[in-house]
Amino acid sequence: MEFYDYNVNGFDLHVIKTARFKTVFYSVNIRFDDAREYEKYTSLLSRVLAQTSSKFDSIREINAFCASIYDPSYNIRVLESGSQDILSLTASFSNEKYTEKGMNEKSFKFLSEVLFEPKVVNGGFDEDVFQVQKEKLLEYYKTLKDRPQNYAGSRLSEEMQIKKYKTFKLDELIREIEKLTAKELYEFYQKVMSEGKLDIFVCGDVEPESICDVLSKNIYFNGSKRGEINHYVGQSSYNEKPKVIIELSSNAQSNLIVGCKLMDLTDFERKYVFVLYSWILGGGMNSLLTQTVREKNSLCYYIYAVRQNLFDTMKIYAGINGEDFEKTYKLIQEEMENMKKGNFTDELFEGVKEIYYNSLIKIEDSQSELVGSFTSELFVHNDNIENRRKQMEKVTKEDVMNLAKKVHIDTVFLLKGER
Repeated sequence: MEFYDYNVNGFDLHVIKTARFKTVFYSVNIRFDDAREYEKYTSLLSRVLAQTSSKFDSIREINAFCASIYDPSYNIRVLESGSQDILSLTASFSNEKYTEKGMNEKSFKFLSEVLFEPKVVNGGFDEDVFQVQKEKLLEYYKTLKDRPQNYAGSRLSEEMQIKKYKTFKLDELIREIEKLTAKELYEFYQKVMSEGKLDIFVCGDVEPESICDVLSKNIYFNGSKRGEINHYVGQSSYNEKPKVIIELSSNAQSNLIVGCKLMDLTDFERKYVFVLYSWILGGGMNSLLTQTVREKNSLCYYIYAVRQNLFDTMKIYAGINGEDFEKTYKLIQEEMENMKKGNFTDELFEGVKEIYYNSLIKIEDSQSELVGSFTSELFVHNDNIENRRKQMEKVTKEDVMNLAKKVHIDTVFLLKGER
């Protein structure tokens, strides 16, 4: 495996040359500052871009052309990455070594046009496409209560402020999207293109110089020339008495989310100790929460912990019966106290380390994982795969106990069902 970096036409190109795969993986990432006023644009922007192109009159024509170049798969999203949002296109297509000569360039050209050359009419996105996607997005938000876990997560985000600004409430966001026009969304797209920082990643059995030549002919980016970008958003305070919100639901099952903030983490704790802490507490069938809350006390259908490294936060999700809330919450608190006291076995501690080591081995078996790993090295300064193993080997049980003292329950949200 070989790595190559180029600066091309206002963007940075990163090529991972490897003969392990028969496909080429293409990842385009435009970073721009996260801001409250952007929330109303981001989800709709990705939907519209995926459905339109200046080169084609309809999605049917787009699909027909895709068939002629061996059906590349692609996805456009706006991702949260701490202080940054990322307009991202990820794609995979058959390497021309296994199809026919010239297909790589055709695929790169088509995929680049999807993101950088949308269909524009009278200074705005195609009105028909815009209206269809706007209605679909509004329908998604208006029916969010029909997806209880997603709704509970949205409500927790409203109540637990982890960003530098207060996020929109669901009804506020719906009203903002309803007012949006195709022209306003296109103006936001232009803002992203003029202020964003573009990085492109290509992984596969390709010639780096050839890729550089192909992309330089198809993309010219006149965005930000920013150097270092800090993605981390630390937490400066937490509710010493956790805020508890209970909202009634017509669903049978109740959805509980316990939101935690971590204070004053070191870089080593954030990248390594926090991983072990979250996995030991709620990372799998052998975790403390699963064994205590689910197996021993039969209080939940599922329970697990998810860390958000870039925000120094963690969420514990559980599906329970409403009447079991107090018991479940108490047991979660007890197991978090046990983490502080080191009341977890050496076998569990070493077991989650082995899971971590195995996850590093698997990275090289997936193009998307490989590109994701390399992206994290560049964007948030994660260590490379080899150094990650070495650093994880240094983590002690005492490190986990010390980190546990920095974890504080801030906000608890219960979507209480009828059972």
